Amino acid sequence: MSTEAGLRFLLATHRYSTRRVAAVFGVSQCTVQRWVTKKPGARRPPGPLCVRAIEEAVLARWQPRIGARRRARAEAEGFVFHTRARFGFAVGAGSSDDPRVRWISQCLPGEVARSCSPPGTPARVSSSS
Repeated sequence: MSTEAGLRFLLATHRYSTRRVAAVFGVSQCTVQRWVTKKPGARRPPGPLCVRAIEEAVLARWQPRIGARRRARAEAEGFVFHTRARFGFAVGAGSSDDPRVRWISQCLPGEVARSCSPPGTPARVSSSS
């Protein structure tokens, strides 16, 4: 994600208030206005430290939204769980029973996703009787 896109996202998150975004980074409101203005010649890119701070602020706000969206989709539609396991017997090398790693894919319903609580939140209890 570009710095410009990150700033647009942060502005949208803070209801398009350059004052609130400036408070997040500890800079003046005019500085944020210079970063996002569309006037030719008036735009100034943020410095390297501010670019890093913008990226971190976007990740801190963006990633929880992605997780919540994926969790809601898994709860509604179910999901596919992929894992690997070793199957076979302990026999001499070259035998057809020699242990091998196999991939296992299992389609799971939404009830399984609802019973798994995300980190930091209590498990949900369904009220269906």
